[in-house]
Amino acid sequence: MKFVASLLISVGLSNHLSPSLALNGRSSSAAKIIFGSRCFTAFRSTVTSRATTKRYYYASTMIRSGSSTSLLSNNSNNNNGDTASPSLPYTPISDIGPLITEARTSHGTHFTRPYQFRIAQINGIERLIRDNRSALAKAIQLDLGQGAMYAEVFELGISMLGRIDYTKSNLKSWMATQTKPTPFPVNLNIPVHSELTPYPRGVALILTPWNLPITLAMVPLLDAIAAGNVCILKMSEKSIHTTSLLTELLTNGKYLDERVVKVVNGGADQATELLRHRFDVVSYTGGETVGRIVNEATAKFLTPTLLELGGKNPVFVTKNADVASAAKRIVWGKVSANTGQMCVCPDYCVVESSVKEEFVEALCKTMDEFYPVSSYSDKNSNGDGSHGDVGKMISVEHAERVVSMVDSTCNVIYGGEHHDTKERFVAPTIVEATADSTIMKDEIFGPILAIVTVPDLDSAIEFVETNFSSKGKHPLNLYLFTKSKDEQQKIMNAIPSGTCAVNDVIKQSANSYLPFGGIGTSGLGAYYGKFGFDFFSHHRGSLILKNHSTFKWDPAVWMQFPPYNDNKVLAFRSLSKLPQIFGTPLKKVVPVAKALFPVALGTLLFWAGMMVERFKYFG
Repeated sequence: MKFVASLLISVGLSNHLSPSLALNGRSSSAAKIIFGSRCFTAFRSTVTSRATTKRYYYASTMIRSGSSTSLLSNNSNNNNGDTASPSLPYTPISDIGPLITEARTSHGTHFTRPYQFRIAQINGIERLIRDNRSALAKAIQLDLGQGAMYAEVFELGISMLGRIDYTKSNLKSWMATQTKPTPFPVNLNIPVHSELTPYPRGVALILTPWNLPITLAMVPLLDAIAAGNVCILKMSEKSIHTTSLLTELLTNGKYLDERVVKVVNGGADQATELLRHRFDVVSYTGGETVGRIVNEATAKFLTPTLLELGGKNPVFVTKNADVASAAKRIVWGKVSANTGQMCVCPDYCVVESSVKEEFVEALCKTMDEFYPVSSYSDKNSNGDGSHGDVGKMISVEHAERVVSMVDSTCNVIYGGEHHDTKERFVAPTIVEATADSTIMKDEIFGPILAIVTVPDLDSAIEFVETNFSSKGKHPLNLYLFTKSKDEQQKIMNAIPSGTCAVNDVIKQSANSYLPFGGIGTSGLGAYYGKFGFDFFSHHRGSLILKNHSTFKWDPAVWMQFPPYNDNKVLAFRSLSKLPQIFGTPLKKVVPVAKALFPVALGTLLFWAGMMVERFKYFG
């Protein structure tokens, strides 16, 4: 049974292999939390469902980040979870408990509270990236087969350095205590005022995936440190090179205080052990299946938990779309964004029939322009194993899984050839699908774009609602291409989603001013920028009273304390009916009062002067 439990965790952490296995490219390991018959049932149903599609054998090797074989599963000697990968030493299970205790003890000294300390750590993260930019880009290339441009756009530039600048510019105001209105009858004890102050939650557990190994590890870490927490970071064992490098950089004491971040490396066993302990806040990026397991584990301690999951992101292309513009942006988002291995990538297009042919032609033309077959058909003919601007899958297993989704239930209209699964390569492909196609059952998480043709916009909305929204499968991201504002509003009002972009893809997730998070099965909570700071903070409201009166005829004393009578009830009821002038109405009045005050003061002084002169004249 222990084996079954471990198997379930490995599967879940896989990342969007499917709703029943793991989901779309995320976190690598989470928890053996379901025991007994529940484990057996989950295992049996998983194997049965996968057997019918010839993909059941991935169950023991995936971890929601996408699909590659688990390092734990690959290691035949790994019986206790302590065996190290050749490139990534695993944290011994016996060390995890003391590590958490040490973190909690450190946080108890409140050393993270001062603004200057937090800024120093954030500056350290910035130096870590700037000093090791080339090394980090090389690690990404080794793990994901991606080039320098990908690393700059999605991992190091605006994705990290831009967020760091934004956080540094705003941290002082985020940390500041805010004075809040104190309305009647609470303010009867004048002088009194109310405050709202953000405090660190405590020790934060951050579980991250392989598909954006730097961004999805460092952004929640940045938010948690900005909020003053001590962090336990568990990165994916799938992105071995990046995780190994970040482990060294985060723990060598050169960039960050060694008390601030503790790194735990490993697979399902390490993640399971982590989830047995109490944390003050937990952030998990991964798939729905493991998200539920993580949420169940943290619920035992009533721990605030951020779940950033995923789903099938629809793209609406209406008759009022700029087809050429839409094609370029969709293709870029599907292939250049880590070869489709990102939770923000377009998954499938719902296209109105009147523009379908034009749209397909534009897609194929764009594919040839951006990713010509000659750039990857012969491994770029350079002998370096690269595939032009098309990256690789995280593993052989994931590549095989993605390719297997293109079967007789869909029609290939572009590509579908030149795959090299042994080299983890899947060529860009476009297929025409229906609701019953295999490729429409799970998140694709690869460079294959599915197209569904519908008669009109109402049919497009109905397709998404019937097959996904009505089942609670809300997408993490909603994309729509149309120049009609009415159509934009109609789609956005009809289809719930975590985020949305109109006439573009992915870029909404790069805006630090916007929250990033899902809804329904695509996630719980949101972070990025101020929203991340707020999640990792506890905002404590305080009322500060400066009236120490005990005089019985003081209205506040008379009304608050016994004995009570009808007169007090009437007085309290009357006060409760007074307008809340200290709320929104006061905000409207104050600017006007400030503008009129000089005029009123000048008028008063003028008439005072006139009166003085008048008394002088009349003696």
